[in-house]
Amino acid sequence: MTMWRALLLSMVFGFVFAAAPSRAAEHWVYFGNRSTEPGQGIAAARFDSKTGRLTPAGVVADVNRPTWLLAHPTLPVIYAVSDPTGEAQSESNVFAFSADKATGKLSTLNNVASGGGGATHLTFDTESKSIFVAHFRTGHVSWLPVADDGRLGDLYAKQSNYGTGPHRRQTSPHAHGVVVDPSHRYVLAADLGADRVFVYRFDTATHQLTSGTPPFVSLAPGSGPRHLAFHPSGRFVFLVTELSADLVSYRWDAESGALQQVQIVPMDEPSFAGARNAAHIQASSDGRFVYASNRGANSMQVYAVDEQTGRLTEVQRISATGKTPWDFSLDPTGRWLLVANNASNSINVFSVDPASGKLTPGEAWLPINQPSNVTFLPAAN
Repeated sequence: MTMWRALLLSMVFGFVFAAAPSRAAEHWVYFGNRSTEPGQGIAAARFDSKTGRLTPAGVVADVNRPTWLLAHPTLPVIYAVSDPTGEAQSESNVFAFSADKATGKLSTLNNVASGGGGATHLTFDTESKSIFVAHFRTGHVSWLPVADDGRLGDLYAKQSNYGTGPHRRQTSPHAHGVVVDPSHRYVLAADLGADRVFVYRFDTATHQLTSGTPPFVSLAPGSGPRHLAFHPSGRFVFLVTELSADLVSYRWDAESGALQQVQIVPMDEPSFAGARNAAHIQASSDGRFVYASNRGANSMQVYAVDEQTGRLTEVQRISATGKTPWDFSLDPTGRWLLVANNASNSINVFSVDPASGKLTPGEAWLPINQPSNVTFLPAAN
């Protein structure tokens, strides 16, 4: 590519190209999306963690409506949910893809039935070598085994969430986010429809998934729990609610599998008059900060964590530099944060101040149709 061609592309499409960056500083980043249009599979880009710049690789896998992706923690494998039909009785699929670390291209290893309808979120458990799936449409939480080469096995077990809420979107349970606790014995499921966080214990010897004691914690009616994140210490769990746009902090007891509420923090300012609509949450790897996206206010928000109590203090709220920040992810170095702005069809890059945790919008961005997920995979050195 000539210098003038690169300059023209950057002006037209918003791409920012790096000049021969060190491969050691590069990572592949993959983008899921909610589009049902042909040719809108999983897209990828090479990300330079020294400069925060993106080099697009285009669509690297043809899969229908891959709304959520997950990287294997040790293998060059990407998992994707696929729920193209939206029919009430249809079962979703989960795909396993092998990633070419030189080109970013994905090759299908296999796919299996997910165990429910409307698969929307995945989490990996390293101890049991398995994946747990949250199903929005049917309210199921399912457990899939993962082979040594990253391939998926047939369903181990599944459980059905239960309950309803007062909001028009809460006529049935809607499992929206799942996370495995650091003791590798429990999976927690945030259910938007039931206003509950369910706790399930999984047994790696019998492959049974059973309700915890207590089986759930309840939230305020109409709050709509969406996504969860454990603090790196394993002592706290943070929850974002979609319908009320709150952050909830819990103390986690890994021995009993019990959650104790510490704090509720409203994400919207008192003067906010729009529809509340929060989305995703992630803790920094050092545990000092929590990041959350607010689709109603089109903002990214940063909170400091009291590592003794689990309480949150707001540090910053900043424009997502786009509309409807559906998802985001900190890069493997923790120096950058990439936001999937769904309604403005863009991936936007922010730098992270390591001392304060604050975000600064960068110039790099990428046009992606209806992006809904950002997932990093280390690239070849």
